[in-house]
Amino acid sequence: MEAPTGHDALVLGTPEAIVLDGANAVMSDPRAHFPRAQLSLGLAGVALVVGLLFLRRRPRALALLLALSAIPGLVQVLSARADAPGRRAELAGAIHVTLDDLQAKAPWPGPVRVVHEEDDVLFPLVRYAVPTRPPIEGPAVELEAYAGPLGAGCAIDGVSGHVVCGAKP
Repeated sequence: MEAPTGHDALVLGTPEAIVLDGANAVMSDPRAHFPRAQLSLGLAGVALVVGLLFLRRRPRALALLLALSAIPGLVQVLSARADAPGRRAELAGAIHVTLDDLQAKAPWPGPVRVVHEEDDVLFPLVRYAVPTRPPIEGPAVELEAYAGPLGAGCAIDGVSGHVVCGAKP
């Protein structure tokens, strides 16, 4: 599985995109793009026009207008996103695999020093699993987090002895 890039990274259809978007939202970093914006805006515009036409003839058409304009959002939330109700088990599984592997190599609680981190998919999970705390004195597990998809795993680097999560270049 490859990390999403370009337009794919902006669509919330993969577990990686959901993790990244959640991390960005916590940091108040707005999304650069709304997934399928043209389709959603087009459908909402058609619903508005149809609703206004019906509203002239039938004042109760306002409920129809609201229902039609909600369809694009419902499609996104209920089926297209990686955290849609039917896909939550897949998302949770991908996150658990990564966190369990990290816990096996760099147990928490325990002294873990993050020596390299990239702002990518694994970064928010590493920050969640190994939260920022005061500098560590003495021996500690040294951790490197690189770009990579969920499930990329962690391994102990034979040269440096660091725990490396993600795809080290």
